[in-house]
Formats: sequence, C-alpha cells, structure tokens
Amino acid sequence: MVEKASNAFTLEKLRNLQWQKVFHMFYVEPVVFMLLFSHTLSGTIQRNQVIYQTCTVIFHYNESDCKQLDSKNASSEINAIETEVQPYVANLFLTRTLLESIVPAFCGLFIGSWSDHYGRKPLLTVSMIGFSLSFLMMAAICELSSYYVINPWWYILAAVPHSLLGGNCVFSVAAFCFISDITDCKSRPYRMIFMESLFFIGLTSGSLLSSFVYAAAGSAATIGLSGCIVTFATIFIIFFVPESLHFRQALEAKNAALANGGKDGKEKDVPITACDLQLDRVAIDCPPNFMGDEQPQKPSPLEKNRAVSCELPTPATPAMSFDEDLLAKYVERLPQKAEEKQRKQAEERVEKAGLFSTVHIKDMISTCFKPREHNARAIIWLVTLAMFLSIFVFDGVMTVMYLFVREKFHWTVRDYTFFETVSHLVPMIGALIGFLILRKVFRLSVVTLALLAFFSEIVKNLAKGFATMPWHMYLSVALGVFRSISGPMCRTIVSNIVPPSDLGKIFSIKNVLQSFAPFVAAPLYTFIYKRSLTTYPGLFNFVSSFLYLLSFVFIGCVLRIKYRHKQHYAKVLK
Repeated sequence: MVEKASNAFTLEKLRNLQWQKVFHMFYVEPVVFMLLFSHTLSGTIQRNQVIYQTCTVIFHYNESDCKQLDSKNASSEINAIETEVQPYVANLFLTRTLLESIVPAFCGLFIGSWSDHYGRKPLLTVSMIGFSLSFLMMAAICELSSYYVINPWWYILAAVPHSLLGGNCVFSVAAFCFISDITDCKSRPYRMIFMESLFFIGLTSGSLLSSFVYAAAGSAATIGLSGCIVTFATIFIIFFVPESLHFRQALEAKNAALANGGKDGKEKDVPITACDLQLDRVAIDCPPNFMGDEQPQKPSPLEKNRAVSCELPTPATPAMSFDEDLLAKYVERLPQKAEEKQRKQAEERVEKAGLFSTVHIKDMISTCFKPREHNARAIIWLVTLAMFLSIFVFDGVMTVMYLFVREKFHWTVRDYTFFETVSHLVPMIGALIGFLILRKVFRLSVVTLALLAFFSEIVKNLAKGFATMPWHMYLSVALGVFRSISGPMCRTIVSNIVPPSDLGKIFSIKNVLQSFAPFVAAPLYTFIYKRSLTTYPGLFNFVSSFLYLLSFVFIGCVLRIKYRHKQHYAKVLK
C-alpha cells in the first residue's frame, strides 16, 4: 500500500509539472536537431569518399578495385588494399580533427566571458555560419572530384570555415547557456534530457537515412543536402531566435527585488562610505540610517552630548546596551554590498575590454578558481574533468571507429550507418524512459544518475573491446543504454550550484579542455589503432573503458561531498 501510494504521488507530481515552463522559448533544440541530423547524414559518406579517393589518387589503384573496398564480401586482395590504405586515411582523419580544434581551443579562453556579456545569439549565429560554409565547400569539392582528379587533402580544407568561426566549442557554450538562462532548478533537468533526446533523434534519423540518400543521389548531393539544412538553421537563428541573456538578467532583477522585500519590486541601495566601515559608536535613541539614501545632517551640540552618553558598551561602561538586532542587520549587509560593488566593478572592466583582451581570460580563471562554500569548487572541477574525459574518448574513437569496423567486420556504408542508428536510438530510449522512471519513481539524484551513466559506458566499451562477431557490437549498445544520461546530469549539477552570471565562464572551461582534447586524443587513438591494426584492432576500446572508469571515480567523489554537506545539497542536487 505504501509503495502504491508513493508511486501514485510521483505520477501525480509528474502530471502536475508545469510543462509550459519546460518548453519555454523552444528555439535552440530545433537548431541542434538540424545540425546533428546534417552531420550524421553526410559524415560516413565523407569518410567513405576520402577512403575511395585516397585509394585512387594516392595509391593509384584502379577505380574498380577501390569501389570494392565498400563491399562486404570482398576478396582477400581487396582486404589487403584496405589494410594498406587505412593508416594513410587515419592520418588524414587525424589532421582534420586537429584542424577543427586549433581556433576553437583559442576561442575557448574567451567564449565564457563573451557569452556572459555580449549574449548567446551572436555566438550561435557565427558558429552556424561556419558550419554552413564547411558543408557547402565539402559538397563542391566532392562534385568536382567527379570531373577532375582531386587530392583527398582538399577535403581537410573544408574544415577551415567552421574551425575559424569557433565550431562546436562556441556553439555548445552558447546553446547550453541559452537553456540555463530560461530555466530554473526544477525544469532544467527535464530540458537537458529533452535536448539530449533531440540530440539522439538527430543522430539516429541522419544515420538511418544516410545510406539510402547516398544510394539514390550520390556523395555530392548528400553532402549538399546537409549544407542546405544547416544554412536554413542559420537563417532561423538570425531572424527568429531571441537573446536569452536579457531574459535572465530581467528575471534575476525581479527575484532580487522580491527577496529584498521592496515595494513594487524596488528598493534603494544602501550607501557605503568609509565612515560606515569604521563604526565606533552608536546612539541608542538615534541609530544610524541603514535603509535611506539621505546624508546625515550635521548634529547640534546637544545631540553630540546625547550621542556620547549613548555610546556602545565598553569596559568602562559595562551596563550600557543598544539595539543589537538593528546593528546586526546593518553589519550583515556591509559585506554583501562590498561584494556586489566588486562584482559590478569587474563587470565594468570586462565590458570596457577589447574582444581578445586578457581581461576575459582573467575573468574566466578567477570565476572558476575562486573559493566557494560547501566544497562547490571541488564539485565543479570534478564534474568538469568527468565531462572532459567523455569528450576525450569521443574525439579519439571518432577518428578510428569507422576504420575499425571495416577492418574487423568488413562492414559496408549501410551496415555502419544502421549500427550508428541503433547505437543512437537505444541510449535515447534509455535517457527518456530511464530518466523518468529512475528519477521520478525511484527518486535517484542527479549525481547517482551520472554514476549509472558512466558505469554503463565502462561496460559498453569492454564489450566492444572483446567483440569478435558483429552481434557483439549490438550487445555493447544494449549495455550502454544509460550512457546518454551523463551529459545532461553533469551539466545540471554545475548549473544548480553555480550562479547564472558565472555559467558561461564555467562552461567555457569545459569547452577549453574539450577543444584541446583532440590534440592528445586523436593522435593517441590513431597511434594505438595503427600499432594494433594487424594484431588486435579493438585495443583502443579498453583505453576508453579505463578513462570512463576515472570519470566514474570523479562523480563518486562528488557523491561523497554531497553526503558530507547533506543539508545544503539536499535540494540543490536532489
């Protein structure tokens, strides 16, 4: 009976949730969907085209043999060509990954401060223009390769536009800050999970349709279609997406006014002078004017004598008393006003600074390293490192995974895109059903859900490492059913313990690390794959599993901190 009542209560809370707040300002999610759909629609086609042109242009094999590289039942001679071509192609993919990360790594140093002061929309617009240009350039190069002999290194050049304009680093910071601006602690986890669901819907639908569009229209048309979709998303941002930073600032001002209890949401600031900071005596009958802005009038001689007789207790006058409550309120507000004044001065310095001024970097570093109560700084860094390791693995695996399944299982483009579809669909279902059931019925906290997600990643990569049959790869997908929960939960943890004014800078630290990750991850995974290609090509999956184990340990430390400060984090990280 108790369990039924508890479940009924939880379902009632779910039904009574104010869904209009969850879907308020629903603008960024469609753009994320179109961008990811375009990436997966043409991503495998681009890689396949690079392999084909490397085979024909660099290694000078005839076109009929190179076309059979995409065949599932290829002969031993064709498989030998595949093994010969793959190390060179791995270097091509590595170069592209590094090129896509150079400028975003530099932008990551400034992006948080830019976002908090100049808004989210300009960053969304600039990054999407870069993606549009890259897709259109890639389509043009692919089309020209049908008529001319084009070196595959030209495909790497197509990554330059979105790299120069910030790429994923700029877009992700702006997108997640946009959502944080328009949500509160209650609705933010739902919005993050919903965005993650659209993330996987875009990946799933794009990879599912990829092979069919490729078979019907060819490489150039598929990549061109992706370019058109991203261009439409860019136009949508320019003309329809509002600026969320103003919304957040207005909401903060309103909440601050209500918290101060001022009439009509307005209350005058308390002036602070040097005399206020060096208070030496207080009159009982004439307490200082704490709330008003008026300057004190010059006291008369009579009032001076009266004030002297009503001064604070000292060893010479132990029996004297004063209004302790009033003085306590006054003293309590002094550090708050001083802190607010310092914050405003810092904001003014950042606003006056140039676009690439070191003030932005100092502002970001000071925000991320300043001491915070209840070990909040430690939580921020532990979660940031856990997210960084996830990105590190993603950047490394992305460089070699397609080569791995071609070498190990001789998969075609359709085989791989179907596997990609399943690998995106299963975690999406796990995120929706798992989050609603585990969160709302079993009442698991965001920290516990993040632990479950990283554990799921560990098991999934171990299964891939031991895979010897194609169905083992699909088993690994099933074992990783909850892996997509990690990102939303980690971002929710940070968003709930950090003031909104610091979110951009905190997220930028993660994106700085994310931008530098490919410089280590891509060469590391490429080196491991090339060294183990002829002996054990799946060795890199065990490296991924170990890195996710470290993330699991970091989130476990966050859980320990939460229990040490249970009273403070009971609602913040519930």
